[in-house]
Amino acid sequence: MFRFEIFARTEVGCARERNEDSFLVLYLGTGESGLRPEARNAALAAPGTILGVCDGMGGAAGGDVASRLALHSLDQVMRSHAPVTGIEGAEAALLQAVATANRTILDYAKAHPEKRGMGTTMTAAVLFSDEIAIVQVGDSRAYLKRGGTLQQLTMDQNVVGQMIASGRISPDQARHVKQRNMLLEAIGVQQRVGPDLVRVRVQHGDMLMLCSDGLTGPLDDKTVLELMLRDDDPVRACRSLTEAACAAGGPDNVTVVIARFSDESAPVPSDTAIAFTRRNAVA
Repeated sequence: MFRFEIFARTEVGCARERNEDSFLVLYLGTGESGLRPEARNAALAAPGTILGVCDGMGGAAGGDVASRLALHSLDQVMRSHAPVTGIEGAEAALLQAVATANRTILDYAKAHPEKRGMGTTMTAAVLFSDEIAIVQVGDSRAYLKRGGTLQQLTMDQNVVGQMIASGRISPDQARHVKQRNMLLEAIGVQQRVGPDLVRVRVQHGDMLMLCSDGLTGPLDDKTVLELMLRDDDPVRACRSLTEAACAAGGPDNVTVVIARFSDESAPVPSDTAIAFTRRNAVA
């Protein structure tokens, strides 16, 4: 049977006064959330486990509040949809979570005028079988490491992501574009949100990583892969990645959530290609 081991870490970085990132690890089977050692290793099965990363924006306008409100919405909606037994149901629940988070943050900002301008990204995954559902709003990311390959599963919903998708620039060139943090989609900013949905099937030895752009800003994908190859233990990998981002200047809050998948009864996969689908939706 497939199993997974999870860990997560968040750091304020070297330039920010407070941490506007938040993460969620929710075990629908027990209703518990967090990183208790005895819960971090579990079977990959229904009713499912939820991972989420949110990167709040707004500074004094409450980015930290927005990210926490979004993950609270994700928590509550996914609990109401448990058990998760199919990919379509997982995606429907994730879209409802995005819509609920969007409405919650808009309502909060309306009731607290000093918080107008708050918003957040969200990248979240549902683990319930070897086929994983992921939702993304903004420019936090989901990656899958398989063997010696690191594949970005999500596309940044920002100006630079659009330029890459249209072929105008390469990912390497994108790192030098000044407007790379200008978001095209965020939760809590407009009445409707256009999230992306990703489906990917995992294999023995794969590592799924969700992260805020505090990791991928200072570190390129090659460096991230090198660090993940150095140690596939989620605890040590999260530590080395966040510490490397801080050592590279730590210009932003940095958050990493990693799940490593294993099935000791399965043969070593011969096909290391990573196949996945991505489509836009409305929430």
